[in-house]
Amino acid sequence: MKTRMEDYKLQNARCKNSKEKEVIRMKRLIGLGLAILLVCGLSVVSFAAEATQNVTITVAPDVSAAFTITPNSFDLGIVDVDVSTGNVSGLDILNTGNITLAFTKTVASITGGWALGAPDKDTCRLKALADAEALTPWGSGITMGEFITPLGTYNELTENTGVTQLTLDKGATQKLWFMLDMPTKFGSGSSQTITVTIKGTSS
Repeated sequence: MKTRMEDYKLQNARCKNSKEKEVIRMKRLIGLGLAILLVCGLSVVSFAAEATQNVTITVAPDVSAAFTITPNSFDLGIVDVDVSTGNVSGLDILNTGNITLAFTKTVASITGGWALGAPDKDTCRLKALADAEALTPWGSGITMGEFITPLGTYNELTENTGVTQLTLDKGATQKLWFMLDMPTKFGSGSSQTITVTIKGTSS
């Protein structure tokens, strides 16, 4: 009987010792798993790190602002007082540069004694318009932009409706028309030369 009790106690001790070993082994496995997860987590954080840096690129365009007007002169001939007249063939404005131009106009000078303004004695009014169509008959429902005083003062060269400023892209062209309202009286019979300056400006 005593031997059986001792065997039972020994077996019970062995079983308890085996359970403790299993618990220790499980704790070690859990610890190892936690360690692996920690390392993997640190690795993920490490790989997710990032940094950015901007690069600024600057470039200056090689701008060429240029245009031609062909022909650049015309003769209205002999005209009576109180008459409106102008060029019967449009002058060609061509943008020969590489940038869009917006156009303005001015009367630079009048040689011969006339003044610029509302038609009066030796005073004429000059107007201009850029349009693809011929402006005939003169003054018939045509809205043209007047040249303003004093001489050398620029204002917009308009197109089509007389409201929109003329702009031309590279290689684009348009027709230019002038209308001259003659004086109501002549103080002398001297020929007059009116010099107009057209200016193209990039934005």
